Amino acid sequence: MARRFGVRAIGPGLGRVGVFGLLLVIMLAAFGSQAAQAQQADLGLTKTVTNPTPNVGDTITFTVTLSNVGPNDATNVTVQDLLPAGLSFLSATPSQGSYASGTGVWTVGTVTTATPQTLQVQATLVSPSSQTNTATIFHSDQSDPNSGNNSASVTVTPQQADLQLAKTVSNPTPNVGDTITFTVTLSNVGPTTATNVSVQDLLPAGLSFLSATPSQGSYVNGTGVWTVGTV
Repeated sequence: MARRFGVRAIGPGLGRVGVFGLLLVIMLAAFGSQAAQAQQADLGLTKTVTNPTPNVGDTITFTVTLSNVGPNDATNVTVQDLLPAGLSFLSATPSQGSYASGTGVWTVGTVTTATPQTLQVQATLVSPSSQTNTATIFHSDQSDPNSGNNSASVTVTPQQADLQLAKTVSNPTPNVGDTITFTVTLSNVGPTTATNVSVQDLLPAGLSFLSATPSQGSYVNGTGVWTVGTV
């Protein structure tokens, strides 16, 4: 048996309005879902140093560069860059925000996708051992889709030179009034060249100075200092 149905109770055109109303609700729900998605900011760090092979006592400068490749700006950003024990803090110059040397925290603030921020930290090397300085992104309000570039390190390796001295005398049993000659041999077994080297060899009161012949540099009898230079 065939049956036919008709819509009579809805008024003219109401069925069509109902369909559009349903589509509108679905579209609004979709747009609302997109608007609720969390913002993301891909922050990244790089780090350099002015001299990776300094001498103990040298002043070096670390530069941390903080960039944001988006898609959103990052807010309330902080980075931690605490110097290791073998480096003595001198000064810090952030392009934005502030740096606390005690904690190593750089309070950056907002990092846009257009402008990277930098932090320069100046320090003195006080240890003869290698020192690794690491910077790490500590906080951002936005989630980071790529955490693999959130840390950067650089290592400084102090130059070392193993200097050695040997000394001989032409006559170990002279008579009073005899002339004797002392020979001081200075050698460097590395691994690096030694610079600004000086040696002190001051004669005792029972010996009267006659002359000195350095293979390099100069010798001052009054102080006994042999200024050698580079070995």
